[in-house]
Amino acid sequence: MNMIATIRSADAADSIFGQLHALIAGRPASPHAARMETRQLVSMAMADSWQPDSLWGAADAFHAHFDFMMQTIELNGVSDPNLPALRTKCRFYLDQVEALCRSMS
Repeated sequence: MNMIATIRSADAADSIFGQLHALIAGRPASPHAARMETRQLVSMAMADSWQPDSLWGAADAFHAHFDFMMQTIELNGVSDPNLPALRTKCRFYLDQVEALCRSMS
């Protein structure tokens, strides 16, 4: 058993999900770039799992909520009073994706 590979994989997943949490909490200069980055990071996180339907569904739900949050930021700015609730929903779906990725890798 190669323990180094497992440790590196866990470190990489922590880094990926850390970046995703930072994107949710941040104030992106470009919502479009933030959308593209989240798609790339989620794809990287899912690469080590066998990706059943539940993982794809959770990832789709996360992307839908993140896209809606970015649209809200584009239209209303970061001072929108609904933004904290949108961030909470994004974190909820990201937590589901993370849990499924970790359980299936």
